[in-house]
Amino acid sequence: MGIKPESRMWHKLRDGTKDLGVFWTRLESWASPGVPDLHGIVDGKSFWIELKVHRLKSLKKIQLRPHQIAWQIRYATELGRVWNLVEQPSSGTVNLFHGSRAIELGAETEEKGDLIPDWSSPIKCDYEALLKYLLSS
Repeated sequence: MGIKPESRMWHKLRDGTKDLGVFWTRLESWASPGVPDLHGIVDGKSFWIELKVHRLKSLKKIQLRPHQIAWQIRYATELGRVWNLVEQPSSGTVNLFHGSRAIELGAETEEKGDLIPDWSSPIKCDYEALLKYLLSS
């Protein structure tokens, strides 16, 4: 059995940030449903990231479970930094969405267009720019 797509994403993120001073903790959140995959801290600023790989060409919905949506909305309401990092191989991009948008990300309606990311990069991600963006927002 091969490595899961989110695990591949994690390895790219970890390797891409190894010289940027990030202390990462990767969680298996079966014990606490809704908690994102990764916790990071750099320069005293902490944040959470949920990793997703989106295989469809259209980006109308991101597969977030109800517990994930609830956790992200609550955390963002308390001004916590929580993000969804979505790799989209069909478009060759990595897209970042703030957790305060979790309800919007998880919903799909006929009239809804593609989701507009808060930040985007080619799949060969500029991790320094990614960190700068997520820490400044």
